[in-house]
Amino acid sequence: MKTIKLLFAFSVFFFFVLFLTFTINAVDREEGGYAGQKGQGHDVVIYNFLKHFNYEQYYWGNKHQWSYNNNNRVDAMDFAIFAGHGNRWLIALLDGNVSLTTAGSSSHKGYGDVDCEFIALETCKAVPSPLDVTNWYSNWTSESDDIFDGLHQVLGFRTDSFQSTDQKVTDYFGNRIKHNYGVWESWFDAINAKAKSNEMGAAVMHPTCDGDTYGNFAADPPESSNWLRIWYQY
Repeated sequence: MKTIKLLFAFSVFFFFVLFLTFTINAVDREEGGYAGQKGQGHDVVIYNFLKHFNYEQYYWGNKHQWSYNNNNRVDAMDFAIFAGHGNRWLIALLDGNVSLTTAGSSSHKGYGDVDCEFIALETCKAVPSPLDVTNWYSNWTSESDDIFDGLHQVLGFRTDSFQSTDQKVTDYFGNRIKHNYGVWESWFDAINAKAKSNEMGAAVMHPTCDGDTYGNFAADPPESSNWLRIWYQY
């Protein structure tokens, strides 16, 4: 059975928190999906999430969407999801890789200064935990080029993720998000229900956004904040 652990940046606390979940439908918001490679089925993975909503964007993934043009793509959505290949703080697009450690370096800044609240990364290892790297938080909080500029949560895997399970994971996840369950909790629920036993999720967030659902979420964190929390499975 997968266990979930919580860690704060700069201060470490281990405790368990239970949240009430609501079965009412999430309010109408804007969703966008970006498939990293063609011919590998990643577009279907994206659709399995988006089909639960009246989504606004559904694109093959290119670097500009996640970097210097993010205000018109990723940051124009309330919820953005990526499917493709990746690694620690990195996603692979059609025209090259985007490092999430420096994706906020343009005049568009990172994500959240326009609209985005939540990002889900259906890719390998993009959200490393304290079990994987010592300074799990530093690349998310580099201030001049980080992506947390009002962003609430980033969801992903601290381990490899597998194409044999990714369609089921995103479908299950989308259904729970649509019905207003907790965002990061729904990610872990989907991994527990549909992924392999050695696929482990992780979720980084501003602590005030820990209890967010898609229908009811906290006020945007300050752009200058470097206070983060991580939940991860092991």
